[in-house]
Amino acid sequence: MRSPRHIDTIARRLRSIDQADILRASALVLSAVLVVVLLVIALDHGAPGGTGAAAQAGPAHRARPHTPVTAPAAPKPLSSPVPLGVYAGAGSPAAATVFATDAGVAVPYALDYFDDASWTTISDPSWFLQRWAGTRFQMIFGVPMLPRSGANLVAGARGDYNPLFAALAQVLVDNGQASAILMPGWDPEDATLPWSARTASAAEDYVAEFNQIVATMRAVPGAKFQFVWDASNSPDPVAPAALYPGDAVVNLVATDAFDLGIGPANQRFADVAAIPYGLDWFAGFAGHHAKPLMIAKWGVAPTADLGGGDDPGFVSDLFSWSAQNHVFAAVTWDYGTWAITGGGFPHSASVLHQIVTASVVSPLSKVVESSEAPAPGT
Repeated sequence: MRSPRHIDTIARRLRSIDQADILRASALVLSAVLVVVLLVIALDHGAPGGTGAAAQAGPAHRARPHTPVTAPAAPKPLSSPVPLGVYAGAGSPAAATVFATDAGVAVPYALDYFDDASWTTISDPSWFLQRWAGTRFQMIFGVPMLPRSGANLVAGARGDYNPLFAALAQVLVDNGQASAILMPGWDPEDATLPWSARTASAAEDYVAEFNQIVATMRAVPGAKFQFVWDASNSPDPVAPAALYPGDAVVNLVATDAFDLGIGPANQRFADVAAIPYGLDWFAGFAGHHAKPLMIAKWGVAPTADLGGGDDPGFVSDLFSWSAQNHVFAAVTWDYGTWAITGGGFPHSASVLHQIVTASVVSPLSKVVESSEAPAPGT
């Protein structure tokens, strides 16, 4: 099963810095350091009490002052609780439960992504449903709009694939997921995804297929799905607003937040929030459309991927912002080398634990169903 590729896409973009420039800058810095070291040695040999021959009669080993490594200061309590979600890998309720244990609170939501290998894996995700059956999580499922090959947005916009999405809805209802939160066509700005919409005409087709999917799946008896529109702040030729499917078919607006490649680590959250089409823009957009805002994926990234590494300030700032903006849920990326728990980011994990355990966790968020969308093909 494949994980969503949006994170890898961001990391690849950020690695485009010219390596020759980095090497030249490093050489200049090393030269400067060498000059300073030689100057210090020359002065030290003639200075009283220095480390030259006149001082070597002293103790062979001198005690160095101990500088303790301190954990980050305890974060301030949130103004209101922020419900947690988690992505812990494909079909991994055990890993999601471990995350909840590490966080120290009940985690209401779990995110998973149906496989886009073929129409069969999209319309009948039984493997995923069986894995999550009987767990206490309210499920959020990423629903591929198209398989990896053999389909296109133009046909989807016409409604050609509606029978397949009707079959998916029936499978969900039959497997106890009639109230699942569904995220069709996540990250439409990602060029690696089959439903990528990077032109005005592709954006129109994306919007049309999203409407077809929602109307089709809502029409299945017993369906009580909620639908998420998820986009991000990537630099794209099509603005997010042009990809919005409309208030009638969207229950929640969502976006992502990672401490990647923007400013120094201690101010990365402010930059992530303020950049064009960042969190502040999505909060305003969701408010304008009277929709709750969900952070569909958030986390800290390794420095090897141009992230902030163990970045507790980012975690604290993100949750403060989320509380102030009454975020529906903050879905934590806890998988692979970007997992916030498991030891790779101890200070970030500690701050997360402190924040969520100091807040009273609210009941599962509720979203009032939007009015029904027009029937497919209308």
